[in-house]
Amino acid sequence: MNSKEVQAVLRRLAHWSLPAGLTGLSLGWTVYAVGEILAHQAPAPLAYTVAGIYDAVWLYALAMETAHRRQGSKATLPTALGWLFLVTSVGVLFTHGLLYATAVVAVIGAVVPAAAKATLIMAVEREATRISPAAQQQIDAVRSATRDQVAIGRAVTRAKTDRQTTAAVLEREEHKARGKAQKTRHKAAEKLSKVSEQSPVTDIPEAVPALFSDEDLARVLGQWSDGGVSLGVSPVSPQVSPVSPTPELTASPGEGHTPLDWSALVQVAAVAGVETPEPGEPLSEEQLTVVLRWLRHSENPPLSYRKALAAYRAAGFIAKEERVRKAYAALIDAEDAQP
Repeated sequence: MNSKEVQAVLRRLAHWSLPAGLTGLSLGWTVYAVGEILAHQAPAPLAYTVAGIYDAVWLYALAMETAHRRQGSKATLPTALGWLFLVTSVGVLFTHGLLYATAVVAVIGAVVPAAAKATLIMAVEREATRISPAAQQQIDAVRSATRDQVAIGRAVTRAKTDRQTTAAVLEREEHKARGKAQKTRHKAAEKLSKVSEQSPVTDIPEAVPALFSDEDLARVLGQWSDGGVSLGVSPVSPQVSPVSPTPELTASPGEGHTPLDWSALVQVAAVAGVETPEPGEPLSEEQLTVVLRWLRHSENPPLSYRKALAAYRAAGFIAKEERVRKAYAALIDAEDAQP
């Protein structure tokens, strides 16, 4: 027998030692108590023989009940006999203690069979539910997976709860903001109504006109150019995009400048190596520069941005104002860079 087998036997003996010891003590005490009580009514040999038979039947019932419990089968008769003899033994030992000893001895004698029965049941239950290590590993894996699923489910539930709570808070804030806005509009309407009653006026404009249009910006830039300030280095750069979308420039009546020399435009385009720009057609960057150079030098002194823009419109050329400003600024920079 190797060391593992010896250890297994020792563990089994330790497991069954207490139930076996208490059962043996209970049987011996019961034989003595029953025999001594019956000896007053019958011969001593007969009395102790009956006591031995009583304990033998009880022991057999306990053994059969233990076997059935270990097998997991039903043991109605052994179980009934075991409990019947247990109750009888408790009563006999308690009576014997009161008759021939003290009340303390009577109580102890009655407790011993009950303790033996309880420890025997616990030992059998543990022995019957013992499983193999492989099965225990599978059980642990199932329990671990179940706990993981429960933990994930709880986390998902908390996340859904947080999302619903956050959505409710945002909805509440939105309603509060709308309520404040509505309250402000209501107060403004009340104040306007009150002021209108107190100070009535006529010819109220339907809409507030723009404070500074793109046309005003072009005019101001042209005036700066007339004053000698270069558009490329002006404090307000003409390359800054306007706030509102700029419409296409269309032809407009002239503003008093001299008639244009269209043959000069053809010559300038030929020198620049581009096709001659045609009014009303989209122009490339090179063609746009050619047109602006032609318009700028159509008079002496050269035209400012404002006058060049007016001549550009009068000539019938189209382009977004932003492109015109950028091309004009590049033209000025190129002329300034020439020696």
